[in-house]
Parts: sequence; C-alpha cells; structure tokens
Amino acid sequence: MIKPPFCFGNAVFGVPAKTVLIGSVFYKSDRKVLDHKKGEVSLPALERELKSVEILKERVGLDHALDVIAETPLAMEKCLGILAEMTDDPLLIGGMDEETRIAGYNKARDLGIQAKCGVNSIGPATSEKELGSMKSNGIKFAVLQTMDPSAVYPLEKVALFKGSLQTKCEIAEIEMAVIDVGIIDFTSAWLAAESIKMVHKELNLLAGCAPSNAAYQPLGAHKISRKSARSINVSLNTMMQLAGADFIIYGPLRAATYVFEAAAIVEAIKAYGSKLAGEKLIDKGHPLHRFLPKLV
Repeated sequence: MIKPPFCFGNAVFGVPAKTVLIGSVFYKSDRKVLDHKKGEVSLPALERELKSVEILKERVGLDHALDVIAETPLAMEKCLGILAEMTDDPLLIGGMDEETRIAGYNKARDLGIQAKCGVNSIGPATSEKELGSMKSNGIKFAVLQTMDPSAVYPLEKVALFKGSLQTKCEIAEIEMAVIDVGIIDFTSAWLAAESIKMVHKELNLLAGCAPSNAAYQPLGAHKISRKSARSINVSLNTMMQLAGADFIIYGPLRAATYVFEAAAIVEAIKAYGSKLAGEKLIDKGHPLHRFLPKLV
C-alpha cells in the first residue's frame, strides 16, 4: 500500500496536524432524501449543504470527503450520479448492504469517477465477492473497520489488521487505506484515542473514527438536546484530534457548519506547537496559516 501522505481525489490524507473531515449523506434520517428506496433527493437542499462545505474548506484550510449511505442499489446509483455532478470531494461508498455497495462500485466505474471513490468500509465480514468487485472496478481507497467483538483493545485492533484486514486489502488491490478504530459510546472514547496512537506506532498507517456515533446516541434516546449533542460531538472530535486522528467522520453533512471551525482551530494550535518544536510546515493552506490569522 502507498505510504502516507497520499492524495485521494482532491483530499490529502496524512498531512501532520491536518485531519480530513468526512460528512455523511443519504442516511436513514437525512431530510434531504425524499425517497430512500428510489434515491430521490432534494437537489436545492443538497446544493446548499455542499456549497456551505466548499466555503468552509476555503475559509479554514481542511480537506473533506463524503460518506455515501444509500439503502438500495438503485438509490446508490442515483445518488452517486448526483454527487458526481455536484462535488469534487472524494466519495466513500457505504451502502446498507453488500449488493448496494457493489452497485456503487459498478456505477463509479460507469461514471468514470472510480479514482475519487473509495469504500467505507472493509471489515472482518467483507466477502470475497465484494472484494472482487472493488478490484474489478478500480476502487483503490478503503476505510478499514476494526469495530469487532474480537478487537476491543488497541493491540487487538492492530492484530485484526495483521490477521485479516491486510489480506482483504491485498485481495481487493487496495492501494490507500485508513483504519477506523471504532467508537460506539462514551466509554469507548478513551480506547479509540489510544487505538489511534497504537495504529500509528505499530502499523505506520493512518487512523481515525466517527465520534458522532457516541455523541448522537443520547439525542436519539431523548436524553439530551440537539445543542448538547453538538457540543458533545465537538468535544469528542477534539479528543480524537489531540490523539492524532488523521480523519474524523463528524456525522450529518449539515453538521459541517459547527464542526469545521472547531476542528480547524485544534489543528492550527497543534501545528503551532510543532512549529515551536522546529518542524517545518510546507502547506501554506494549513489552518495555521489560513484560519488562525483571521482570529487574531
């Protein structure tokens, strides 16, 4: 596999102190989706959210990708077609089942956008059929999922990669991989942070997770307000960033409006610390140079 940093579409993964933000679209409760089975989407609403992301990317200096969650093969095909026309950001194919994801890989090749399409995710249960579809359709980027009953602790996640996921990547001819260390609730947040560090140390691979999985759980159970869930999401994102997360799946695309600047200030301060330590930052588009000066 290609060693980081590497370019996936228009996003660069593995730049020190510059996490890639990933927003989710077309999930079950996404209000932009008019019909989840047919993949009918409110184009004006989607355009507004994508435009907001483009403005934020330019303002703060962080790269972005989209996690595409569709419920049926037809919906996946239609949604990829829409996104191919509306954004240049990388697209992670993450449908609800194997057939939906395979339809996505096929559609990506038909559209000629396979170079900016990846998979979210390859896990222990990913079949050879699906791996073969990734290979035949030229899918070269994958998120590797280590949230598994056999891999709770950091060293177990490293072992899962060495024992299973690495082989699956070889079968699918994946060239660029990042590891999702998994986070499902507040108690697993510390383990996620430690797992990110362990993946860096033991595997020299990129790692991150989806803190929003934990942040929005109590909201769904009506235990906290939406405002509180957003605050918790930002705090968990910050925790993972300080652990060195190379990517953050921050939840609904519309959450970009409150996530981007919070993430950028954390990355800018991290980069400033690296600069004081004598490390040279060559990326003039980094939040340290692009966003922090706007605040002082």
